[in-house]
Parts: sequence; C-alpha cells; structure tokens
Amino acid sequence: MTPPPLLLTAHSAAALLLLLGPGPGPDPDPVRAPKRRRRGEAGGSDPDAEASDPAPAPSEQEPPPPPAPVALPLPPTSPDHYPLAFRVSAPTFNFLSGLLDPLLSDPSLPPSPVLLALALARLASGLPYPALAARFGVPPSAPRAASRRLRRVLLANFRFWLAFPSDPSSSAYSAPLPSCRGALCCARFDGPGGPLAAQLVAGASSRVLSLAAGFRGDRTDLEVLRLSSLYQEVEQGRVLEPGQYLVGDGGGYPLLPWLMVPFRGPVVPGSPEAAFNAAHRAMCRPVRCAVRSLMGWGAIARLHEEESSRAAVACIGTCAMLHNVLLTREDYSALAPDEAESDLGEVQSQGDDTGAGSEGFEVDTRASVLRSALAATMRDLRAPD
Repeated sequence: MTPPPLLLTAHSAAALLLLLGPGPGPDPDPVRAPKRRRRGEAGGSDPDAEASDPAPAPSEQEPPPPPAPVALPLPPTSPDHYPLAFRVSAPTFNFLSGLLDPLLSDPSLPPSPVLLALALARLASGLPYPALAARFGVPPSAPRAASRRLRRVLLANFRFWLAFPSDPSSSAYSAPLPSCRGALCCARFDGPGGPLAAQLVAGASSRVLSLAAGFRGDRTDLEVLRLSSLYQEVEQGRVLEPGQYLVGDGGGYPLLPWLMVPFRGPVVPGSPEAAFNAAHRAMCRPVRCAVRSLMGWGAIARLHEEESSRAAVACIGTCAMLHNVLLTREDYSALAPDEAESDLGEVQSQGDDTGAGSEGFEVDTRASVLRSALAATMRDLRAPD
C-alpha cells in the first residue's frame, strides 16, 4: 500500500507512524509476536502436540527452552518500539529528523522521516535491503539509497561529533587518573574483504573522541597507532596539552610521555604500582563499553555483507557518530552494559605484550618518571578493580 503523504513535519515520530501505518501481517504488536509463536514451538517432535495433549503438571514440566528472539517491530507501530526498531528513542528520532530533514530530502525518494527510519533500521538490525523494503512498503531501491544518504550526510557535515572536547573540564574527561584525557584501543571487525581494524579513543563517559578505521585487521595495535593521524597530531602537540596523556588498552602499546600503560609483571598488592594498574583498568572500561556498543549495531555485526571496505568504514563511522549523539541526549538505547571483567572480549587487541621498547620504541625516561609520579598519587586512592 502506498504510504499517505507526510502530515506532521514538526513531530517526526508521529509523522512516521502516519506515513507508514501498521506493519504487515495480522499481529498488531510485533513485540508480542514471539510469545504466541513460542507456544507452537514447544510441542516437541509431534506437530499436533499443542492441539491434542494437555499441558503436564508443573512438577513434571521440563525446564523451559530459551526465549525466542524478540521480533523487530518494523515499521514501528508505537513510540515505545523505537529503541528496538532503530536503537534510538522516539525523542532522539525526532531530534535527528528535524536536524537532518533538509539534508536528507530528495524529491525522487520517500519523505525524509521515512529515509531516516530506513537507514536507522538497517543500522540497528542489519536486515537485507530487500527485506526492509518489503517491511516498509517502499521501492526496493529506497533502503540502500537511504543508508548511503545518511552516511554521506553525517560524515560530510557532522565530523565534529567525533572530536576531543575543547573544555578540559568536560564530563568526557573525568577520570580516575589525573590529567588523563581518554583511553586508546584497537578493535577488529569482520569486513567484506577480511578483518578490519579501527582505532578508538573514548573518554570516561564512553564518548568516542577519535576514530580511525579501515586498517588491515592483521596489523598490530602499535602499527595501527603509528599509521593513524592521531599519532602524528599528538606527537606535534596538536591534541593534548602539556601534562595530558591517554591510557593504552591492550598489551601492544609502548610507554610514551603521552601514552600510559600498566606496570608489567607481578606487582605487590597494595603498592602504588598496583593502585595505578587498577586505576588504569578503570579508565579502560569506558572504551571497551564503546566498542561493545558499536558491535551491538546489527549492520556492524553483519559488516562482511557490505558492498565494499569503504562502505564498511562509513558504517563504523556512522554508528560511532550516533553513539555520541545518544550519549549527549542521555539516550542509552544502544549503550552496552558495563562489564567489570578485564577481558577485552570482541575487541581482539593484537600485540606482542612486550610493552615499552618494542617495535623500535626505546624506553622514554620522561614517560617512566610520569608513570611513577602518577603511581605515587595513587597511594591513597582506592581505584575500582
């Protein structure tokens, strides 16, 4: 059925519901659909079990099977469905639609709220473009065009969403280590031509402050760092102020005057070195949270299905921008839960764990002095493990 014309441009979430109407099929609430289907799936090998066999007594029942995946409410029939359908809340969808409307609009394509919905649905679910077109009742070419358009608009006009805040007192900078401006890590993604590496810096709020993607996945963390523009900018004093530094997450980074790594080997419990390592681990958790949040987007989980490595890199950058927008708006629809474990999980850091002095780097006396001084300030600090 052809969607009716746009009715409410000032309220994009409501306008989208009016444009698209209820989703296909008889079920008015897609979120509840799995419950009804699950009853039919619990009948074992007998297809008539549900109709003919009475339910066993509670004491005789076997443990219930794991719950079926929640059906995606695409298109959404209620503002409550937006976090599931788009990984953003309805108010955030309104904000993005109003902000991007003049940039997304194209007379040959559906209205801009529909384009935004298609692009976000693709990013959130990773569903194939034909499946999205069928669900939204739009021409087959519309979902791909919407995705490309959103990526182009964000990457061309809103790069400042991925930048270090100019105010050192910003909440993105609050950290258990004094003067620390964020944590650096390298993540690996399954790209269309093989593994891709992406380098991220995130602050204490998990906001992505720097992103460089598109490196070969077999490069070590240190190789990626040295090839990145961040390395050149920091070395030239264009990113960090004197006395400021980052912490490196993973075993492949050297100790530098602007990059702190943990003390290697066993440390004495309760010592300044142990306290420093604990504070270092605490500072690394937000960047791991940022990586897990990015990997939670369906399009990144199916990044290998992108048409090219360039499209995959654009997808990573788009999701990182949206991640920051959500945090700025205190919308935690797509934020991964915090993990207390030190395991990097899917971050897949690559390095030889030799620390300072590796790969042509000599131990920097200034860096060692700074780390020792920071450890001394940790003497009375009980940093979380």
